Amino acid sequence: MKKKLATALTLVAAGAAHAQTSLTVFGILDVTLQRAQQGGASMHRLNGVGGHQFSRIGFRGTEDLGDGLSAGFVLDAGLNMDTGAGALTSTDNLTTTGGGGLTFNRRATVSLLSKTWGELRLGRDFVPTYWNHSAFDPFGSAGAGSVNNVAQGALTRVSTVQTAVRASNSLGYVLPGLNGFYGQAMYAFAENTAATPATRKDGKYAGIRLGYAQDSVSFAVSHGVTNLNSGDVTTSSAGASYQFGAVKAMALVFRDDKEVVAAPNRSHGWMLGTQINLGLGYIPISYSRVKDNSASGRSANQMAAGYVYNLSKRTAVYSTYSRLQNRNGAALTGGGVTGVANATWTGLDLGIRHSF
Repeated sequence: MKKKLATALTLVAAGAAHAQTSLTVFGILDVTLQRAQQGGASMHRLNGVGGHQFSRIGFRGTEDLGDGLSAGFVLDAGLNMDTGAGALTSTDNLTTTGGGGLTFNRRATVSLLSKTWGELRLGRDFVPTYWNHSAFDPFGSAGAGSVNNVAQGALTRVSTVQTAVRASNSLGYVLPGLNGFYGQAMYAFAENTAATPATRKDGKYAGIRLGYAQDSVSFAVSHGVTNLNSGDVTTSSAGASYQFGAVKAMALVFRDDKEVVAAPNRSHGWMLGTQINLGLGYIPISYSRVKDNSASGRSANQMAAGYVYNLSKRTAVYSTYSRLQNRNGAALTGGGVTGVANATWTGLDLGIRHSF
């Protein structure tokens, strides 16, 4: 009898362990007082998208399926904290929709994970070609100091492509941990319902990122293509970082092409930056430069510096100042005002970030 009872209890315990699940609610709430000026125009406003990290609320969960296999999901919604409105998303990787209401625009994926074979991920997700611009930018691609003010095809309008950061209708694969090596590959279907034979592939994306991170060293390369009838968009980048003591050095090189037959648009650039730990916070600094292949050789450079002070593990206050100079007809802007050719843009962020 005792043996039967012990066997029954063992089976119950095994079944409970086999079906073990977890659910986490997470979020970042970031609001900044922003000032921008360019070409005689100026702007003061509250920006709730995020000046240090992007505002969001989300849910993630996992279920242990046994034998090193698990299922998981992530639902991640962008927020405009100054108004409470949700962020835009895209259903076809071409146009945006859903502004005002809550959309899981940042990420909406379901996945199967194996400790041996990696992760198969389906849904809307960050594209592999985005991550270098975030991981190797001292400002994490957010706010006035973001490298994306000059990168991600800002000169060639590649930045307006909906797959610059994320893609919907995607099938993705993430490598397991391989002694420091990591990687991500993605294929996103076009699902263009209004397609003609010439445009049926519009919005299709394919990209890959491979990297290595061990101890104080990290580096990665990425490459991706978005199909458009008006000219395919190709993005490539390589980034690296090295931590020595209180200083983290960072570097990024990037190239963005829009293959228009009559006049291909190409731009290339680089960024050097650092994060310096200081007391309970750190100082991010970066210098970026970009140039395109136009007849005038449009170019721009950006210098940015800031300070992030951690009040606790979850709450920080921060400031960022950025100066972006346009030359040879370039009209880039860090936001808030309309870009003016050859005019200098300046931006200042003062904000609070809370995470949970």
